[in-house]
Amino acid sequence: MIYLDNAATARVKNEAYEAMLPFLKEQFGNPSSLHGPGLAAKKAMQSARERIAGILGCETNEILFTSGGTEADNLAVKGYLLANPSKGKHIITSAIEHPAVLRSCEFMKKLGYELTVLKPDQNGIISAEAAERAIRPDSALISIQYANNEIGVIEPVEEIAKAAAAHGIAFHTDAVQAAGQLPIDLKTLPVTMLSASGHKFGAPKGIGFLYVRSGTKLEPLLHGGPQEKRLRAGTENVPAIAAMARALELTACGSDSGSVNADGGMSAGKEIPQTCSPTAAYIQSLRDHMESRIRAEIPDVIINGEGAPRLPGTLSVSIGGVEAATVLVFLDLAGIAASGGSACSSAENKPSEVLRAIGREEPYRTGTVRFTFSADNTKEEADYAADVLRETVTKLRKAKF
Repeated sequence: MIYLDNAATARVKNEAYEAMLPFLKEQFGNPSSLHGPGLAAKKAMQSARERIAGILGCETNEILFTSGGTEADNLAVKGYLLANPSKGKHIITSAIEHPAVLRSCEFMKKLGYELTVLKPDQNGIISAEAAERAIRPDSALISIQYANNEIGVIEPVEEIAKAAAAHGIAFHTDAVQAAGQLPIDLKTLPVTMLSASGHKFGAPKGIGFLYVRSGTKLEPLLHGGPQEKRLRAGTENVPAIAAMARALELTACGSDSGSVNADGGMSAGKEIPQTCSPTAAYIQSLRDHMESRIRAEIPDVIINGEGAPRLPGTLSVSIGGVEAATVLVFLDLAGIAASGGSACSSAENKPSEVLRAIGREEPYRTGTVRFTFSADNTKEEADYAADVLRETVTKLRKAKF
């Protein structure tokens, strides 16, 4: 199987798997226990926290372990607003956020909060100017994703975060798709909170973290023991935490020796911001190669987000005259795993709100296929996928007409 659905979940890296094993068998103690096995588990967990903080450029105590990106988003939005009622009753977010953010914001509306939902431009960009214009005297929180999970567009989070800070407003960014793919430096990025999920960059499912800037008050959503600074009760998942730290070490931008320039010698390479690792440049070269073939060989297609910076491995293609669900079946039969967009939306079989928000009309909205590459993929696989896609679209269009 050629796996081109890495935005949904990535394969667990061998090194991350190996990092888990000692804490599943020999060193299986509860990190809250005071005996030897418990202290060994606690030491391993602290080491993981330190290494993640070192990669991101923040303090060790600013990393809070969660069960994944959804919990981290919920804790950021609900936890901040519940702990800071005097900050105001107004939330600003965007129409293309992950459901974990949007539904958390909708929940807070039930508690009396007002919500402003910003619309992206046709490329999927939420402008800092639009975010700043939406600020009111009672605005308490802005939550804008770092990069979109469906079309891969990278948002101007630094500019939005600076606008929020200038008005004394907390800023949260869902970096679930960005962590492990883009350079994130919390020494210079003025965010209040940042969410990440391990299974997007080579750790197992069920582990993530929330960066919380020191001094930020949160109300816990899970009540119980004193774990995670009393902000997230429950025995920590030490094996997965160890794996997540190792996976982030292996994938974080700049972690490879010999960083390359943003253009990487590729036609569309300027989409990689700042400097990034050779791995990211390689992944983007695969994406760009398949994209160029699709443009040249399949008529009536739209590359979503093509006019904006995108994640190096994300290729979202809206194809006229076909249904994505049918295309995906043919791809699967040919040994290619892709998706119609977000795995969360696909599970509900709902039209993409992201595509609707950027103005993608029918028949293109229901004809959208997303390919997402990793360093495990090859140029030969990209060529095979392009061949199968071209043949499938041609066949389906002929059958329709």
